[in-house]
Amino acid sequence: MKSKIWMLLIASASLFSCQKQAATPGTGSTGGTTTVIAASSVPDVVVSSFNSSFAGSTEVEWHKKGEHAFEVEFNQENERHEAEFDDNGHESSHSVICTDGAVPSAVLTAFRNAFPADNVFEWKLNSDGSWKAHFMRGAVQWEATYTADGSQLKVEHD
Repeated sequence: MKSKIWMLLIASASLFSCQKQAATPGTGSTGGTTTVIAASSVPDVVVSSFNSSFAGSTEVEWHKKGEHAFEVEFNQENERHEAEFDDNGHESSHSVICTDGAVPSAVLTAFRNAFPADNVFEWKLNSDGSWKAHFMRGAVQWEATYTADGSQLKVEHD
């Protein structure tokens, strides 16, 4: 029960300070190249699936990721979101994109202890309640994922 209350508090806090900061153009969060595309270039089945899942979204921006994947960033209920779909319209991920204003202090402390010289350009609150930090070291993009209590789950880089 406590974990449900904690998750509700985190989700509520994220409503008040979510926004995206600019990342390095042309890089996807999981590696590879991401290209901004017109909505008319996205298969109808993908757009239909997106509209069904995220009705009422505004400021929608589509990206092509690899051969068979689409990423979409959009605003909904005063938050910036990101979702990924395959070319058959199957949603593979969804997260709220946030700056560090809503990130729990335990997560910020854990990140700072592990990466004292690195600056996060984007925090994401994932649908499973974990937090992902995106940061650069030179030309390499890194990601560190933490639980809400500050436990590090994984660290990856391009």
